[in-house]
Amino acid sequence: MFRNINPNFAIILSTLLWGTWWFPLRLLNESANNNAIPLTLSFLIAGLFLLCFSLKNVHLLSKRNIALTLVAATMGAAAMCLYNEGLLRGNVARILIFFYLTAVWSTIIEIVFLKVPLTISRALSITAGFIGLFIITGLDKGNFLPNSLADIFGILSGLLWSICASLIRVNKELDVNFGTSIFILMGGVFVLLATLLPDGQIISGFNSQILFQTYLIILAFAFIWLLPGYWLITYGQDQVDPGRAGILLMFEVVIGIISAYLIANELISIRELLGALFILSAPLVELYSSRKVN
Repeated sequence: MFRNINPNFAIILSTLLWGTWWFPLRLLNESANNNAIPLTLSFLIAGLFLLCFSLKNVHLLSKRNIALTLVAATMGAAAMCLYNEGLLRGNVARILIFFYLTAVWSTIIEIVFLKVPLTISRALSITAGFIGLFIITGLDKGNFLPNSLADIFGILSGLLWSICASLIRVNKELDVNFGTSIFILMGGVFVLLATLLPDGQIISGFNSQILFQTYLIILAFAFIWLLPGYWLITYGQDQVDPGRAGILLMFEVVIGIISAYLIANELISIRELLGALFILSAPLVELYSSRKVN
């Protein structure tokens, strides 16, 4: 695809797609009468299309590379499944903010599993993220945990995506085309698995009328959002420093909040805005401290 694109710009470009992701997702769900088959078709079409271009290089990949790609794809697909469910059920801004606890989860993963030392800056980064989380959930009112499935899905999606991103960085031999195609195809599998969740999409009742109502949205979602969005973020996160990538990805929150306000008239509360400032400051704290040391 965009082989010569700057990886920093790739991440910024991906935020335009991820920040507006909620709109075609909801539009497709509404047009399909909450049926999961059209969304599954979007994933399959995009994934199989890219897989055709990457199969010629599969024989060059090591077993370790393929194994890491499959595990990362599973984590990433599960993350996006819960992210989709959160966007379908809850407030766009709120889900985006919860998702961006990824910086906090990634730092914890690096400390626990990658044996990165716990510095003062990393401790402050983690603290800032959790303060933001508790502000939004309403700890001052005695609410320690999120009070809706949408919020829980938003938080869990960020946790799973941080695991996915860590595996992408560990996989030094990552083939972006092959990895992206597997990510998307696994996403289709998880769309179907999500029908088992309470009040989720359904798979019964799909017919030619639903297909006729949704085929244009299916294709648009596959080739405008899914394929470029996954490819750009996989390519960018494979090459950009995690701290810088985390900051660049913050544009997604801004785009999501603005687009949700303009299109769906969804507002962000003062509490959510304050919590977002703490959560989004988490990667900035560590990045500033590390640069100061260097």
